[in-house]
Amino acid sequence: MDFFNKAMEQAKQLQQLATDALQKSVEQAQPLVKDAVAKAQELQRTLVDQTPQVTAAAQKHYNAALDHAGAMIATGKTVLEASTAQAHQHMQTLADQAAKAADATRAAVHEATKPPEPPQQP
Repeated sequence: MDFFNKAMEQAKQLQQLATDALQKSVEQAQPLVKDAVAKAQELQRTLVDQTPQVTAAAQKHYNAALDHAGAMIATGKTVLEASTAQAHQHMQTLADQAAKAADATRAAVHEATKPPEPPQQP
């Protein structure tokens, strides 16, 4: 259960960092974007470590969380390398991908922790 709490906390922190960065100027957002990219990488590692132990139903949510975290990392790196005008254009995408990664992580944890359904009686 510790893994699930860790993944949920990482997802929450990632989403908050990206939201905070979106509300700042590009220059002020740079440290937040760096932190968000690091948090997304941490979330990816946490999810990858647990992927073999999850049910098939939870697997699609894990894959979605990994995909969104990867897109968020790529966007974050683009923001960090871009000029001010270009970086500002990517900030909304960064925040959107962070939110999607957090939502998919919550769905994965929910699916992975729900009790199995009893077999159907004929």
